[in-house]
Amino acid sequence: MEKLYTPRHAPSHRFLLGLFISLLGIVCLSSSVTPSEQLSTVSHALTPQQISFSTHRPGPIWKDKDTQPVQSLARKYMQALLDQQYSVMWSLLHPQMQAKWPNQQAFARFWRARFQNYTLQGFTLGNVHKLPFWVDPETMFQYSQVKALPVSLQLVPRIAARQQTQPPPEDVHPDQLFHQLPLIVQYRNDQGDKGGNWLILDGGPTDMEAPILPPEMPVSRMIQVPILMYHHIIPSSAVHPRSDYATTWVVPPARFSQQLDYLKRHGYHSITFNQLFDALYYGGPLPPKPIILTFDDGDADHYQFAYPILLAHHFSGMFYIITGQVGREGRMSWPQLGKMLAHGMQFGSHTVHHVDLTRWLTFSEKVVQQELQQSQHTLEKQMGIAIQHFCYPYGDPFYRGTLGQRQRIVTLLAADGYVGATTSSDMNGSVQQSWNPLALQRIPVFGVESFQQFVASLPWM
Repeated sequence: MEKLYTPRHAPSHRFLLGLFISLLGIVCLSSSVTPSEQLSTVSHALTPQQISFSTHRPGPIWKDKDTQPVQSLARKYMQALLDQQYSVMWSLLHPQMQAKWPNQQAFARFWRARFQNYTLQGFTLGNVHKLPFWVDPETMFQYSQVKALPVSLQLVPRIAARQQTQPPPEDVHPDQLFHQLPLIVQYRNDQGDKGGNWLILDGGPTDMEAPILPPEMPVSRMIQVPILMYHHIIPSSAVHPRSDYATTWVVPPARFSQQLDYLKRHGYHSITFNQLFDALYYGGPLPPKPIILTFDDGDADHYQFAYPILLAHHFSGMFYIITGQVGREGRMSWPQLGKMLAHGMQFGSHTVHHVDLTRWLTFSEKVVQQELQQSQHTLEKQMGIAIQHFCYPYGDPFYRGTLGQRQRIVTLLAADGYVGATTSSDMNGSVQQSWNPLALQRIPVFGVESFQQFVASLPWM
């Protein structure tokens, strides 16, 4: 392990929720693949049939001629962060990462603002690992010839942050929150015989997909990003009469594919919740017509139908998981969730048992906390990623609860390290607000609605 210190003048950072994000090693633990996955004919991403994976087992450590240049690149990039030399960081980025930003000045403004509440003291580099591929969840583009090494960032909150009455989790143990975030690089040879060089694809602690850093001071910003809410993607004929599948929420795969066809044809781009919050809090870049697709409950049909259709259209999705039901009949398994993660899908908590939070806030706040904390911990342990996003079962207490219950659940979520939460549904779910991150509205997609009604629910035709 290599440890580096002493920035000349350090920006600061606010980070939520510990545990590291791991994409190091996509080997083994293969699960069966359904015929429906043959829908995934993405030209720039591997299909589910083509890989097996492990969310915990790292790839081989490479002690070859590439190890030193990769470590040198990571060291130079991280030292530039500590020294606030954003132009140096920019010069080390892959061209397709640069293309996400309006210009170099916007890149510098973002990182200066994002780290303003912490003093960065140093960083530690881990060992270089080879990856078979890496999928950018923001573009769903797959890269080959990639390597990764974990980066840990040492930081302390500024005095003003420490003086808060109830500091959030990221202010208490910031070093734990920046532990071993994978920095991803790719070798590019654009000069023929003159050779190529390694460039940054994912900056680890300095990447927009790193865990969200809520600002110290409140920000007032609204952004138009529709968040669509799906439940079941399954043929209507396959719904058993005695199942708990309400026909209202059953969208047949063919109709779902038609909806994504429309989104693709009209220039929509799926984004992650991290991108949304980076834009709300720090003015981060968004593609034209950004949209978020969410799927509740972790049903098996999400893997069988929704996931391959998303891949075929180059869209990512957020899947809210009921952790106590993973692996049960009708639900997805951990290997399936891991495969989806490796291909750019996102995950959030939907409690352990899909409980009615309105009811339990009345009878036992301890039970509510267990549902919030245990589901978060289980997802982090099983998938090796930070879980900062939540979805309220039944939309409560925002659908039926009191104002006091809503205020209380928001307080509990923030104390547990969640930074974003979605409610049930609202036809006004196209506008997201920085001052209401734990009550984001969504647009419901009903199985009984016509295609024209779906189109009419969108902000851009």
